[in-house]
Amino acid sequence: MTVKRRIFIALMSMGALLAGCTASVPDGEAIEPAGSTSPAPANSATLGLTYIPNVQFAPAYVAKEDGAFSRENVSVTIRHHGADEGLFTSLLAGHEDMVIATGDEMIQARSQGMDLISVGSYYAKYPVVIIVKDDSDIQSVADLKGKTVGLPGEYGSNYFGLLAALAEADMTRDDISISVIGFTQLAALAGDQVDAVVGFTNNDTVQFGLSNIPVREIPLVADGEPPLVGADIVTTTEFARSHPEAVRGVLSGLKAGMTTCVTDPAHAVDVTRAYDTNLTTEDTVNAARATLEATNQLFAPSGQVELHQNVETWKSMEVFLRAIDGVLGAAVDIEQAVTNEYLD
Repeated sequence: MTVKRRIFIALMSMGALLAGCTASVPDGEAIEPAGSTSPAPANSATLGLTYIPNVQFAPAYVAKEDGAFSRENVSVTIRHHGADEGLFTSLLAGHEDMVIATGDEMIQARSQGMDLISVGSYYAKYPVVIIVKDDSDIQSVADLKGKTVGLPGEYGSNYFGLLAALAEADMTRDDISISVIGFTQLAALAGDQVDAVVGFTNNDTVQFGLSNIPVREIPLVADGEPPLVGADIVTTTEFARSHPEAVRGVLSGLKAGMTTCVTDPAHAVDVTRAYDTNLTTEDTVNAARATLEATNQLFAPSGQVELHQNVETWKSMEVFLRAIDGVLGAAVDIEQAVTNEYLD
């Protein structure tokens, strides 16, 4: 696989992970529910999200509808990308001003010369875990030796998470058998096609629970966090420098939206229904509630929402990804690529 192809697949991975959860919308459509109104503050920004509406983006929906953005004097347009758009295409073209993306996606794009800067965490905790059946004899990463592990492919957050877990356990990919299963973690593990799968705690684990399949999560690192960064909030250096108050307003609004998701998830799901037209039945609403409750553990793993970024973790990720052949291009100066200066 060429380096260019690997990077393209990696940049598409976050949206693909959500693809099975919701209904699609027209390509590149700005999402504004009927009757949605807001004043026109001095600052404005278009916030780009991945390809389809999903409760994992509830903080943005809540901040918009509950007036958190307006209170920060910023007018925000929410835009879901078209299915054929690159993750950062509209951002770099000026059609979007900020976007939610995973740290590995951002750092790969930055290594290819894209003018990107991460201005705040979206997930305060890395979301990838190893999932096994509840009755499995696999109790730790070390127990994966000689086993078959399923994941979407050898790219993106799932793959990087697996490699980080193996490294922490003094193992390599040669110690396990990797099975490329696409985004069929539930079917592959339930059907005993693999011994374990790698997935997102707020997506794949939730799907197992909704399907009444008992599973356990094995963290990538027994103590602490892996050298990887989850979803974060990205803009361009140019926009951040020329519109600092808009950046601050979006970040503060999202933090308020996340806080509401944590303290009042029922309200957050209700707001999301105006954006995600798939939430029309009791089952789909209950699934959204379960997904949000799991996502809240990523927004606020310690119980309080915090958008502050750990620059040292970013540096560790750059070193880690650089050791994987073909993942990064030019060296990335993390001090220039990551900042907390726009946070309260």
